[in-house]
Amino acid sequence: MHPLGERVAACVGLAVEHCISLQRPDGSWEVAPDGRIFETALAGYALAHTPGRLDRRAVARARAWVESAAPQEHHPVSFLLEDTLRRIIVGAGGAVDLTAPELDAPVLASRTMLLHTLALHAGLCVRARRSEDELRELVAREYERCTRAKHKQWSKVELIALHILLQARAGRQTAVEAAGFDLVHVQAPRSGFFFNPISTALAYIALCIAAPTSDPWFVLRSQLLEHQQADGSWRFCTSDVWDTSLIVRAFAGQPAFVQTALQPALDFLQATQNVDGGWPFRSGVESDNDTTGAVVLALRGTMQGERTKDRALAYLGRVQMDNGLWRTWQFRDDPPVEDVVAHVLSALDAYRGRHRIAVGAARRWLAAEVERRGVWAASWYRGEPYALAEIGRALGPDHALVRHGVDALAARQNEDGGWSPEPGGASTASATGLALQAIVDRHPARVDRALQYLVDTQRADGTWPGHPDMFGPRPLLSHFTTHTQAFVVGGIRAALRRNWPWSPCIAAVPEGAA
Repeated sequence: MHPLGERVAACVGLAVEHCISLQRPDGSWEVAPDGRIFETALAGYALAHTPGRLDRRAVARARAWVESAAPQEHHPVSFLLEDTLRRIIVGAGGAVDLTAPELDAPVLASRTMLLHTLALHAGLCVRARRSEDELRELVAREYERCTRAKHKQWSKVELIALHILLQARAGRQTAVEAAGFDLVHVQAPRSGFFFNPISTALAYIALCIAAPTSDPWFVLRSQLLEHQQADGSWRFCTSDVWDTSLIVRAFAGQPAFVQTALQPALDFLQATQNVDGGWPFRSGVESDNDTTGAVVLALRGTMQGERTKDRALAYLGRVQMDNGLWRTWQFRDDPPVEDVVAHVLSALDAYRGRHRIAVGAARRWLAAEVERRGVWAASWYRGEPYALAEIGRALGPDHALVRHGVDALAARQNEDGGWSPEPGGASTASATGLALQAIVDRHPARVDRALQYLVDTQRADGTWPGHPDMFGPRPLLSHFTTHTQAFVVGGIRAALRRNWPWSPCIAAVPEGAA
């Protein structure tokens, strides 16, 4: 057997074993992301408002974790979010500057309101383009609008909570009580808010004002205490449907995975289709278009795909915008973004001839966005390799923009054989796996070094060192080990599918369900 072939075979075997060991009884994968300052500081600050300092031990553990962590610095607003929350929970004081031009981006409007309100609530000095009165009026208008328009449920919770905090500062008790009534009626029975620690923490601070010691208040307090990790941190919400779709797309061609894990995973994805025909990023929340496209891709060619396709295609046709595009979420202020449109297009391409959804305008828009930006970029994952692998699939390998992008990406392979998410950075396993998926057909000479890098960096337990890759909430980044594993194995599988000279020595790798 070819020496590298032997090592790749062992590498894939370890990755499959690890993947199977994490599968849950319902067929899904669900792991908590790495801890971040944002959730930990916010949840700790929330519990600091429990009367009588009853939760002081949980707050102290959160504060200790935050003091040992560093704010994310990949984006100015990421640093601002985490540094402000860090200073709030450790009592560092100081000023918060909300005049940076980056905060003007529409997608960051809610983050700006959150920061401004929390900084005022914590007694920090705020430099902002709006006065507190103007902020209060803006949030009040958005609060009124969210009761009439379609919003993401957790966004609605956060908006109501901010409204309560600002109205309380103005002494408007009647408004506080009315908004508190709205807030508890959004809360899931005996639980928090849509599995989201950010929404739950903000709601708890608000209920400490609007309805302290009420039943909903006790429920939220219990949720926050229960979900604090052993290290003192809180974690961003998990994403069992999204993670399972990624794993299926990456691993479905591996024989051991097919024999043991594939069928339960496909059944799980079938079972989590919502009544509207779409899929949520995690069980129990509303459908989103990105996950729906990804799950359709994961299920194609399977019985589960045949059982769900008609409702899924009807859903995608129904939520298509008048301009032919798709938003991530189903509410009017959410702009379409490249990776979501690409996933929907790829899903529709998988069922070409079996629907009448027009895709020409969306494909033209996708190409125009790449040309306009001059770089390959996605909105829900960082880095050129992800953008080229996912958006390039929707445009097609023969598209001139894709060929040019693939050539440029191949040319910046690092000396160690890997790729970085952005030009000039250190190699990461996830970026290398994604780059392999993008460049394997046009640049086969670069594949051996990439595989060597992945073999050399794999840990003994079958995993690879991970780095934050997924945006959520934007512009903060999250790291999920399941995502790293899927991106790496997907890259290796792309190389093996190309009938590499020594790939028969490993195993036949059929297309499978992905």
